[in-house]
Amino acid sequence: MTRETPRRPSRIPEYAEACLQALVAQGLGGAISLGGGLGLLHYLDYRTTHDVDAWWSEGWSAQDRRRVVAAVEGALAPFGEVSTRAWGEVVSVELLREGRAVFSFQVAHRSAQLEPSTPSPWAGVPLDSFADLVASKMVALVERGAPRDLRDIFAVCQADLVSPRECWTLWRRRQTAAGSDVDPARARLAVETHLARIAQHRRIEQIADPDERGEAERVRAWFTQEFLNAIS
Repeated sequence: MTRETPRRPSRIPEYAEACLQALVAQGLGGAISLGGGLGLLHYLDYRTTHDVDAWWSEGWSAQDRRRVVAAVEGALAPFGEVSTRAWGEVVSVELLREGRAVFSFQVAHRSAQLEPSTPSPWAGVPLDSFADLVASKMVALVERGAPRDLRDIFAVCQADLVSPRECWTLWRRRQTAAGSDVDPARARLAVETHLARIAQHRRIEQIADPDERGEAERVRAWFTQEFLNAIS
């Protein structure tokens, strides 16, 4: 697995930038660590993302975390209606347009971390390590299996930032650290099920654009023939 230096993504959503700048200005950047799709884009700038997913950092009080939420709410207020909701160990501040969420800033409690967070191009806002970003994306791939999860894992492997076998190793390390299931048969079946669901929902022959159709065929074949065979 390569050790890339994180760089500021070229296409930062306006709302995300406003939120991060507000946290830095109020000295609250260290209360979170950037993860998710935006975090991964600091290592491979290959697509756009509309939201921010982050983890709470250790050592910050409940009051500090409330201040973070208030800072994000204040940053988004000039853009429209703001709604904050919480479930379990997750809080999400959302920007609404015509009653529909167009952006969310979501922070969760972390169940496990493989490596310390690293400084990011955003002064004062830590960034998850590449290992943690891939491990978290692998958990999402197995548990959720959204098309973007498949695309992200495919992209980082095709860019030679990590191999399929290393992806599964990071998944296993993350699951073990969190006290979660590490059964490879269950994980393989889960990914196969997600692939089948996506194939049924978006059939290859129904994709009109030839470039998109070719890319879909390539991604699905890679997962079936290479990625799933790397699990052990």
